[in-house]
Amino acid sequence: MARDPQPLRVVLFALTGFGNPVLTSCVKDSRVRVEAVFTIKYKTPLPYYDEVHLDELCEQYGITCYGGVKIASGDGLTLLNTLSPDLILVATFKQILTPDVLQIPRLGVVNFHPSLLPKYRGPCPSNAALWHGEVSTGVTAHYVTEGIDEGNILLQRSVPIDEGEIDGRLRQKLARLSGDMTPEIITMFADFHAPSGVPQDHQQATFAPKPTIEDGYLESASDIQTIERKMRAFNPLPGTSILLRQQRVEVTHYERLPGGQANGIYEHEHYIDWYKNFEAIRLFKHEDNR
Repeated sequence: MARDPQPLRVVLFALTGFGNPVLTSCVKDSRVRVEAVFTIKYKTPLPYYDEVHLDELCEQYGITCYGGVKIASGDGLTLLNTLSPDLILVATFKQILTPDVLQIPRLGVVNFHPSLLPKYRGPCPSNAALWHGEVSTGVTAHYVTEGIDEGNILLQRSVPIDEGEIDGRLRQKLARLSGDMTPEIITMFADFHAPSGVPQDHQQATFAPKPTIEDGYLESASDIQTIERKMRAFNPLPGTSILLRQQRVEVTHYERLPGGQANGIYEHEHYIDWYKNFEAIRLFKHEDNR
């Protein structure tokens, strides 16, 4: 009588948001045994939409969760060696994975990166996609190497960017896509052989840096389209604002208006109407401004 195959021993490095659907997919997959989850619990509004904290989700699933452990050296590295994973999955994680970490799993380390690599490598690809006016983006599952998001590609899936979609909603869509892709990645490794993947064209690579507060300043925008792209790309963080009467006013969302009125900025109690070159946009003030 044939014995059931041994499950893949998987460790997940992740944050609340992208980590949730990936963990859920792993837990539901009989080919996987999740040995542990490593995460960081933020006090900020990451992931910018309502979600169960990843440590709470681990508790629901009965999975061991380590919060705030530095895995690149010391006790963290020792712990990771003790867990002896076959495969490490990464779904947004704010720690650099050193060669000592990368060599531990015999099948490698696979990252779910929220862009269509080699486009928008780096920490904030969804912001970059919105800022540059992309009509679609996606998730790339790739091997983690010492170079930033440079490893061979295992799987890519794309999604459209909806009209008016802001960064918080786009991140949620990409997180769900990562979860949907997870069973396909598990299938690639289920026989305990690591696929080679497809090398990236490094000449086509672009970088997506973390946006600054100044990136969200609207007063320097040359046209309504630029204002709109800033509103979409930099909300909810780092946020958008406009300088009025030497005071910076935060604005959180917008709607397009019919144009035609003379160029100018017209402030109301709860919103600001901005007319520019026969186009117009309404910017809604942050509640803290009121």
